[in-house]
Amino acid sequence: MAADWVKVLQMVPWGEVIKNAPKVADGAVKLWSSVTKKKVQDAMGGETSDIVLATDIAAIEKLEYRLQAAEETISDLQAQVLQSAEIIKELASQNTQLVAQIESNRKAVTVLGVVFALGILAVVVQAVVAFSA
Repeated sequence: MAADWVKVLQMVPWGEVIKNAPKVADGAVKLWSSVTKKKVQDAMGGETSDIVLATDIAAIEKLEYRLQAAEETISDLQAQVLQSAEIIKELASQNTQLVAQIESNRKAVTVLGVVFALGILAVVVQAVVAFSA
């Protein structure tokens, strides 16, 4: 199971991920900024037409009900967009931190590999010297 994760992680182009992490974070910040700047129009603020030709009060009440339901749906959708943008911003921030930690781990593993190889080389040299003496 762990070997599968290692294979998956080895297939990731980490250089590209590291190079693009700031762009992803900036994009999330821009999205967050653009979403939060949009204002919800007041229900009475838009252009309205006072042309009502129907004399049927039930039809007018039905239209008013549908309008109110549509306004509530729009309000809910705008709240969801704000939440989504906030989540995207948080994920981009976490992605940047994750990429930085992975890069740090990669460097540490490289250093450990070099130290291990030098240790093995020292043991081999010591063994050769011990057997030749």
